Amino acid sequence: MASFKAAWGIEVGAYAIKAIRLERVGDEAKLTDFAVIPHKKVLTTPDLDQDEMIRLGLGQFVSQKKVEGEHCVISVPGNTAFARFAKLPPVEPRKVPDIVKFEAVQQIPFPIEEVEWDYETFEASDSPEIEVGIFAITKERLNQRLALYAELGINADIVTISPLAVFNALSFDLDLGPQSKPIVFLDIGTSSTDLIVADEGRCWIRTFPVGGTSFTDAIAESFKLNYGKADALKQESATSKYAKQIMQAMRPVFTDLLTDVQKSLNYYQQLHRGVHVEQIIGLGSTFKIPGLRKFLGQQLNLEVVRHDEFRKIRIEGREAADFAANTVNMATAYGLALQSIGLAPIDVNLAPVKALRDQMWAAKTKWFAGAAAVAVAAAGLMFVSPIMSDAALESAEAKQTDQLIASVLAQGKKFQSEYRQLETDANLGFRAENLRRLTDDRRVWPALVDDVASSLAAARPQLELLGESAELIQNIPSGERRNITLENLAGAYSFPNGARRIKVTMDVTFTNAGRQDFLNDTVVAYFRELRGKDRPDVPYKVISEPVFEVRSAIVGDDGTIKMPEMPSTPTQRDEPQRPPEGEAPPEDGGGGGRGLGGGNKPGKRTTGENVIARPGAGLGFGNSDEEAGSSNATRGEDGVGGGGANDGIRRGGSTGANEPLKFDVDGLAPVPSSPSLVKKGDTVFRGVVTFEIELAPVSGAPADGQEQPQQ
Repeated sequence: MASFKAAWGIEVGAYAIKAIRLERVGDEAKLTDFAVIPHKKVLTTPDLDQDEMIRLGLGQFVSQKKVEGEHCVISVPGNTAFARFAKLPPVEPRKVPDIVKFEAVQQIPFPIEEVEWDYETFEASDSPEIEVGIFAITKERLNQRLALYAELGINADIVTISPLAVFNALSFDLDLGPQSKPIVFLDIGTSSTDLIVADEGRCWIRTFPVGGTSFTDAIAESFKLNYGKADALKQESATSKYAKQIMQAMRPVFTDLLTDVQKSLNYYQQLHRGVHVEQIIGLGSTFKIPGLRKFLGQQLNLEVVRHDEFRKIRIEGREAADFAANTVNMATAYGLALQSIGLAPIDVNLAPVKALRDQMWAAKTKWFAGAAAVAVAAAGLMFVSPIMSDAALESAEAKQTDQLIASVLAQGKKFQSEYRQLETDANLGFRAENLRRLTDDRRVWPALVDDVASSLAAARPQLELLGESAELIQNIPSGERRNITLENLAGAYSFPNGARRIKVTMDVTFTNAGRQDFLNDTVVAYFRELRGKDRPDVPYKVISEPVFEVRSAIVGDDGTIKMPEMPSTPTQRDEPQRPPEGEAPPEDGGGGGRGLGGGNKPGKRTTGENVIARPGAGLGFGNSDEEAGSSNATRGEDGVGGGGANDGIRRGGSTGANEPLKFDVDGLAPVPSSPSLVKKGDTVFRGVVTFEIELAPVSGAPADGQEQPQQ
């Protein structure tokens, strides 16, 4: 951990530059100086040159404070960096860096060579698992920020992300440790909000795009003002005569902020079972908006307080009041300075290695003069050295030297061999971990089937449709039956930007005359209601608006139903292929379903162009036993299947003596067909409903380029 006697912590916020200088005194920190320099315009102002505004602010800071020769720590906002958390399997400590690097490659959504990254491990005394936080920023974005500082003569020893600095500051200031109760720090910045959970020495972070600018934009839109005037009105909201109207304009943003906070807390508690958060500490000027704390506290049923005072640092004299007024915004700068003097619990450094190396050489410049003097003195020996070397090479000492070199080389080869063996062992560990992870999503499809069943039940079928009596079912006109039959359920996996999603497709049939309205008000309405909701013990979330299409068919004179082809979807099955000569066509069990309105026998799929159903079949996807032995799909065009449906034996198209016999199971042991539930002239509807779900993140990803495990 970096440890200097004194250092500046500098945060360039969207509203102002905030800086704190600390000196270390034993295990305590002493505040020796600070600065708050507001930008002339908020950096989120439309069409503003942000780099130029930052350059002006840093120039003013450097002109007011002595920074040259000082150690400096800077931050990057949480919404410009990446923070990912994962749980590692119990391993030996020396193997942790290799596993973390593997996790970093999987978790960071950029090539690893294009980012600067670092990590921190967290261990709980009551668990063998190691939790790791991986933090990264793209080199392009980081170098752009460092160049601005370098123009003003500020060279950063450490670069970290703002939410980590907030965690360091308040963990130190509030004496939080492994036994402390979980506390949430909610830092509402200008353009985004950082939610930081401090739980028994662990840190967990989530950043979402709701900030002070969101409130300003809401006021600007409501009152038809430009950004500057709207921001000024927001600052005066507590005393303005239009306070009620201002609060009404900001109400939707209050709701957005509450939603993101609730989602974040629910997700954290799903990852850490048994954790109970009781208090939220608010930071940032936005918490000065009247009513915000009360609103969050009532909706979350938690104690929400604003951080207005630091316990361990203070400044005396005329600047004390100014520092106290800005305390709510100074936590990041406080945490940055703490890290540089070695008093921060997390020491993550994203500074480029090359920049650190250049600074190290610059710091050693004063030693170069002494080294030069030594070199001049040594030059005087250059004339004597060759003579002495020749004599040494001929001596016994030279032979001993040769032996020593050979011994070192042999030992080096041994170490190389051991290292390769360790690499092999580590890869075996990764493979074992991949096998363990195959069970991570075992709850997804059972939960999805439960949801599908609930969506079908949303039709509220009549009691007769749930029974076994075909007569009672037929007494209900087909157009009035409130029943939906699932014919097929399928899913297509995708992994956009590291997320894990499944596009779900449901094939259903029904006869209710409501057509689109009936399907829209039942199955579709059920999944529409679930969209965006986090549910306890459900390992996924519906993320898309469900879409559907309905086609209709009329029961023909002979009782057959020729269902229409539906549009091709990523999950649609390929058209069945003609079986090889001499073989019976395969049956497709995926489309089997109960006959519409209570039929109790599974149907089968034929191999024709469209699906044809006869009376007594599972509606839309079935065929009768009679059809099994006599249809063209069964007989083929070359005389395949010379026997009838009841022969029990099928012969190949050839009549050779060596042709094997083919046994027809349906012929040997026929299954009675279910009674017909539709009649000539009835209308049957087939619908396809599609929606997308996103699976909850897992603690790790497969090694060695393996694909994600699928159900």
